[in-house]
Amino acid sequence: MNELNNLEYDEACELDNRGFCKTYWSVLLREHLILFTFFTCYDYNLFYIKIERFFILICTEMTINGLFFIHESMHRKYIQGEDLTFVEKLPQLLFTLIVAHMIEVILCFFSMTDVDIYEIKSLSKEEKNSQTLLNIMARIKKKLLGFFVVTFLLFLFYWYFISAFCAVYQNTQIIFLRDFGISTLTSFLDPFFIYGFTTFLRLISLSRCYKKKLGCIYKLSDILPIF
Repeated sequence: MNELNNLEYDEACELDNRGFCKTYWSVLLREHLILFTFFTCYDYNLFYIKIERFFILICTEMTINGLFFIHESMHRKYIQGEDLTFVEKLPQLLFTLIVAHMIEVILCFFSMTDVDIYEIKSLSKEEKNSQTLLNIMARIKKKLLGFFVVTFLLFLFYWYFISAFCAVYQNTQIIFLRDFGISTLTSFLDPFFIYGFTTFLRLISLSRCYKKKLGCIYKLSDILPIF
């Protein structure tokens, strides 16, 4: 399914005849954190890498929420016991989503091996026996090494920060866990809306009635999730 999702526009117009539900589900299986980690099988990605990526992203959500307790409004809540309104919490929620997504994009670059496997599958028999195959395998090894280095450094920072935070702000731990739960739940729900919209754009661009004239819409459906 992912091979169809990554086709060039002209190829997709000819080969991708799926409806909305099949396209939407195939995208969610690769892009939604829980579905990708625990429900996607035989996708040419290493399972233990997906598990590590899942936990590092959960820890990212927790750390970013902790950073907001340094903000003046969070300090007010700690000192005076006042809770923040939804409007005051909205910047925290949006910032958490943006930063966590940026880190997720970086981790995807290092951890996703399916793109390289699809590249190997597309090689001719002569190329599979050439230096090209060795270069791709070397690239996979470098990416995974980079993934382990990056996640190790992030885990060290997260462990130090969260430990220090819980020691200093003992009275706000319940609020911290509540805000962490809200932001994590939001990050699990927003892909359903984002990829529903991009799938809709993709299907419009592939519609027969437009006769391959909406390549820009097709590209937009690929670019939007990055933001």
